[in-house]
Formats: sequence, C-alpha cells, structure tokens
Amino acid sequence: MEQSVLSSLLRINRRHRRALRGVLAPYQYVGVMHLIVLYVNRRPGASQEEITAFYALDKASVARDARRLEDLGHIERRTVPEDRRQYQLFLTHRGQEMIQVIDSAMEQFQKRLSAGLEPEEWRQLTALLQRLEENACGPFL
Repeated sequence: MEQSVLSSLLRINRRHRRALRGVLAPYQYVGVMHLIVLYVNRRPGASQEEITAFYALDKASVARDARRLEDLGHIERRTVPEDRRQYQLFLTHRGQEMIQVIDSAMEQFQKRLSAGLEPEEWRQLTALLQRLEENACGPFL
C-alpha cells in the first residue's frame, strides 16, 4: 500500500513541476528558483542555508539559482557582516511581482488537483500529508 501512495505522490509532483515549468519559463525561471522566491517572501533575510535545509535541496543548486535570481533582478543578496561567506536574501520589487505569478500557477494546479473533492476531504488529506511530511523529516535509519 505504501508503494502506491509514494508512486502517486511522485507522479503528482512531476506533473506539478511540469505545469510550473510551463508557466514560469517565459520569466526565465528554472530549477528551484520559484521555491527560493516563495521562501524569501515568507522570511525576508533568509540565508541560502536555511532554504537548503527547509526544502532538503542541494547547496549548489540553491546558490546557482539564487545567483540567477539576482541577475534577473528578483532578489538581492547581502553578505552577513559576521560571516562573509553567508548571504541574506531579500525580494526586490520584480521579485514581489513574481509572487503573484507563482501563487496563481500553484492555485490553478491545486484547483485541478482538488476537483471533485469535498472541502472536508481536502482538509483530511492535507492533515494526513502533513503527518507524512513530519514522519519523512525524522531520522531515516
């Protein structure tokens, strides 16, 4: 039974990424750039390390995509005075505008995903998935 749940989650995730990729491609967004923008929107001044840990991503991918976002003018990276190897990230005005694009794309996908489900079913599913996420964040072995 667990295998079919994991397979379903993986297929949903692939379709979600494909849908986002299609919407965000005209804005030159690739990889995890949208995740960085979303995280920095919620936590201005966040470090690349925080983003890496929160999403369980590769440090190099986050650093590369943060640099791309800076080149596009969507984020500003500032060095931390106490540790010049670490950056704090802040959204620019252009980055703030992208929040609406990303949120709209995610909302459209969520509507498609939840079609035919009652609100209570969606709440139950959300609660169960949150529990699965908490379990997944614990030690593996």
